[in-house]
Formats: sequence, C-alpha cells, structure tokens
Amino acid sequence: MLNNWDKWMAKKHKKIRLRCQKGIPPSLRGRAWQYLSGGKVKLQQNPGKFDELDMSPGDPKWLDVIERDLHRQFPFHEMFVSRGGHGQQDLFRVLKAYTLYRPEEGYCQAQAPIAAVLLMHMPAEQAFWCLVQICEKYLPGYYSEKLEAIQLDG
Repeated sequence: MLNNWDKWMAKKHKKIRLRCQKGIPPSLRGRAWQYLSGGKVKLQQNPGKFDELDMSPGDPKWLDVIERDLHRQFPFHEMFVSRGGHGQQDLFRVLKAYTLYRPEEGYCQAQAPIAAVLLMHMPAEQAFWCLVQICEKYLPGYYSEKLEAIQLDG
C-alpha cells in the first residue's frame, strides 16, 4: 500500500481506513504516519527547509521553555533517558524548528509529547513535517497562545 500510496488513496480509500483501524504494525508506523498526515508531501514540497530552520538560532524566549521541557518527555524511554542524548537533541531541534516555522504560534508544552512519539518512529526532519501537519491540518489552533480551539472543543 505504501509503495503505491497515490493509487490506493484514489481508488481504495476505505480499505486504507479499515487497515488503520485494525492497527498499523510498529515497523510501518513511521512511514504510514508520514503518508496519512501529509507530512511526506510537505517534506517533498519544502526541500532543505528543515535544515534551514535547524541551523537558525531561534527565539531565546522559546528556546529556554523548550529546553526545560525536554527531560519530561518519556523520561524512561531509551531515546530520552539521558540528558543531552540524541533523543532529546532531536526533540529540541524539531520543536525549535516549529517555533521558527510558525513564529505566530510558537511553542506549547502539548507539542512535545507528540513530537517525541513521532521521533520514536522516524528521523527528525520527517517528524517535523508530521508535526506541522498535525498542528496545521488536524488540530489548528490547539497550540495557539490562548488555546482557543481547545477551549471551543471543551
């Protein structure tokens, strides 16, 4: 299905939905989430953008808050157990890049666990674009400064 994604989406959308409901095998979750979220398309449309954001210094206001939250994300998971380890570094990179990509939205603590789970299944650049899609397409306004969309839904 993943190798012929466009064909399956065009003609057998219900079959994809049923397979997702049954459960996506752990070995395929990263790839499937990229396709399902639209993160794969965003990545292809924006080559080099994540690297550009990653190399940018970032807003000190957000960097400090993100840094304080890193150790709270899945502290017993092997990726995030050590301070300054590769998991925490990648999480920092993804969250910092998002604050630069959407400076009007910035960072919200609720983004960190989502980004961490994405990183458990895919590299940082792919996790970033999936996070972008989740924040923009599926949960717009959930991570805004005043959390307007969450309050409306609540």
